[in-house]
Amino acid sequence: MPSTARTALAHRTRPTTLTRRIVGTPAEVAAALAVLRESGRLMFADRPHHHADGRVTVTVRFLNTARTTPPPVRRLRRGRVIAATAITTAAVGVLAGVGYLAAQVVHTVQRNAPAVVGVVLVLVVLAVLLLRRKVTCGGLHCSGCRH
Repeated sequence: MPSTARTALAHRTRPTTLTRRIVGTPAEVAAALAVLRESGRLMFADRPHHHADGRVTVTVRFLNTARTTPPPVRRLRRGRVIAATAITTAAVGVLAGVGYLAAQVVHTVQRNAPAVVGVVLVLVVLAVLLLRRKVTCGGLHCSGCRH
């Protein structure tokens, strides 16, 4: 199935050219030429021929288009825009993910810090008691030295 853009380009016809003679006062002829020139349709204009009665004749060749102005020239840069958007979106996503994980780690450590400190303190006390029992006397009613 052909794309719409290709079909539209394949069936586009070139505008025909018209040759006309403009007759009038110098101001009228100049205004008609200005309209054709500004619309981008003027292809050729010969030298004005001045008549004895003050009229001017100019032969012009111009494009016969339905539009008064030619379509604007559009440069397609979609590839670069799409690539830049994709890279930017990926980078922002990665940064957001890293930031979220860092915040979760910090929050978890802050929430569980008292429990971790308590467990470490209990383990340190048990280690001290177990290590002390073997090396020295524990105090009153000790089975080893009986004092």
